[in-house]
Amino acid sequence: MRTRHALRTAVSATMLAGALLLGTSPAFASSFLSWAGPQNTGSAKEVFACGCNNIDPGHKAAYRFTYTGQTAAMYNESNCQGRVHHTFRGSQESRDGFGWKSVFFHC
Repeated sequence: MRTRHALRTAVSATMLAGALLLGTSPAFASSFLSWAGPQNTGSAKEVFACGCNNIDPGHKAAYRFTYTGQTAAMYNESNCQGRVHHTFRGSQESRDGFGWKSVFFHC
């Protein structure tokens, strides 16, 4: 009886720890934040999901890439099509416009 209870407690604790880890992981993901206005003004949109993310066409006046361990490949075409134009391997910011249409986070 005691062994069953100990095993059930260990499994429950492991599942809870895994759920907590999964629930907090997006806060630590690299991200690409883009603004509607130059010099980081106007509304902003952020993408950070693993895989391909399209960039809102109305938010291409400035950007900030925050690196937290996941590199990101930038594409001049939507849906991460064509050739990689630039790869972020560290944090970077520009207050000028850009032409990228999509970003692929390597997670």
